[in-house]
Amino acid sequence: MNFVPYFWNEQGGEQTSTQVKRLNFLNNQDALSAMAILNSSLFYWWFIIFSDCRHLNMREIENFPAGLQLLPSSSKQELITSARKLMDDYRRNSRRREASYKTTGKVVYDEYYPRYSKSIIDEIDQVLAQHYKITNEELDYIVNYDIKYRLGAGAEDEEL
Repeated sequence: MNFVPYFWNEQGGEQTSTQVKRLNFLNNQDALSAMAILNSSLFYWWFIIFSDCRHLNMREIENFPAGLQLLPSSSKQELITSARKLMDDYRRNSRRREASYKTTGKVVYDEYYPRYSKSIIDEIDQVLAQHYKITNEELDYIVNYDIKYRLGAGAEDEEL
């Protein structure tokens, strides 16, 4: 995300969640391109293969072969456009949630639902398929990988 999600708890007040990872880039174009890549189904597939499937760690991010320096400027521009659209959509579909934990007490946070932004994520994967020379068959596998889990039962019909 190119914004810090809302997070508050009784012990520390409003703060940045410990699960937020900060990434630095040489310029805004690379940052937005990387943000698009990290929200892609391709990266999700990578995450499932190489992670504990629960926590996004820096090793998965750092080891993903993004190849930003090899991306043509036209592809970067498409990723940037999609990334901006995706962040707007994430915010539009987010909901503020509350929970209580023994260690921190009441916690209030914003929850995001990427399943409602699937069409934008698919746009990102289309651009990445060209960059990585992924065939249509491989792309179809990636964008539909684990789709029942990612979209949830009846996700298209569920109203937020």
